[in-house]
Amino acid sequence: MTPCQIFTTPMRAMLIKMKLIKLSHDSLKVIQCQKFSDTEPGSVVKDFNAFLNRVMEKPVPLSKGKRQPVQKWTTFLNEELVEPDRPELKRPLTIHYPSVLGLYLLIRASGLGRIIIAGTNKLHLVINDNIMAQWQNLTPVEQYFSLLDAWLTRGNSDIIGEELHGRDHRPLSCSGVNFLRQAAFNEEPISPIGLEALPISLGAYNVALLKLFGLAIIQWQSTHQLAHLQFTTLGVTLLNAFQKSVDLHGLALPAGCEDILYEDDGMLKVVKPWRKDVKQLLHPSDAQLHDSYIINASIFAYKCQRTLIVPVSASLEQLAIAVLSAFSFSTNHLHCFVYEDSYGDVYKIADPRLRPQHTDYTNDTNLKDLRPTPGAQIRFLYNLNEPWEFILDIMGGIDEKINAISITDRRGEPPIEY
Repeated sequence: MTPCQIFTTPMRAMLIKMKLIKLSHDSLKVIQCQKFSDTEPGSVVKDFNAFLNRVMEKPVPLSKGKRQPVQKWTTFLNEELVEPDRPELKRPLTIHYPSVLGLYLLIRASGLGRIIIAGTNKLHLVINDNIMAQWQNLTPVEQYFSLLDAWLTRGNSDIIGEELHGRDHRPLSCSGVNFLRQAAFNEEPISPIGLEALPISLGAYNVALLKLFGLAIIQWQSTHQLAHLQFTTLGVTLLNAFQKSVDLHGLALPAGCEDILYEDDGMLKVVKPWRKDVKQLLHPSDAQLHDSYIINASIFAYKCQRTLIVPVSASLEQLAIAVLSAFSFSTNHLHCFVYEDSYGDVYKIADPRLRPQHTDYTNDTNLKDLRPTPGAQIRFLYNLNEPWEFILDIMGGIDEKINAISITDRRGEPPIEY
């Protein structure tokens, strides 16, 4: 069967039975006939791999505030893109390079990049080796749909330090998507009012990604000012297929993606029947849990650290007490743990004395609930009014069952708590 051949009636019947996203004959033909390479239908795969190559060469320094690549590094990568951004400002910031910022959103939302804290509270972006192994086994079309999945279902602006308004901060859920569509997406040029609003309401980096994915033709008038935006046939087809709408008194309001896309391997379930050349996509890495974990605890600006062996079944309350005891701190003040998963989502596990202000608490959350992996970091904050910040580095796991947390190494004198 050639890429442009349409599935037979039995195949369509199977799709309906599976309750997947159904396409019209013409829409299915558009997707089947589309050529996918590192530069088609857009340059997203080629540019994204250029980004990955730079991260593999050397960790990327990030700003402490928004945790975005620093301006100097952003400018350097921008010149390697197929179509670099050309900000007219004398001293442009990272935000003035929407294509690079969009690619940064993809590397976080795909799980291919993670943030570590090193040195004196310095932030760096590094490669997630577990996900990278998957990525390198994908074909260009599989890489394309893996990135599209990451963007639409997990591309929350919060993970790159930006903010959007609407149902949530993902591209098909934010209020800015209203300027891109009427009852549905179409190939008519976006109105001048929409062009003016989109860089802010949708985010210039999301606008840039529309072009990188080959979903829209875009022309910038100046930095963060659009001159033209018009969806391609592929863009109209995919976005209308993927977006879920709710009817409110006759108005079709955007409500994010179709439910199936949020399932594990949801994009694969949807796209695989459309394209015979899509056999696998990126999927969550199921790291095997160990019986215990080696955790290195340290305090910024002080040359002291403690190494602990922690049972995977230990509660975070027990871990908090063990860390404080290891540094000769009291347990009189409130504490919390801050943990970021491989996709950039941040979770806070609070002192049980803070009930009911939070959702998760240290006395009913165990280390295994965080799915610890070597290289991951956990922030532990103690005395929330004037917090001490401890960094807990997951050094590795061991298959040895122990009954309690133990300290195996002490280096340096701890600071005085008061």
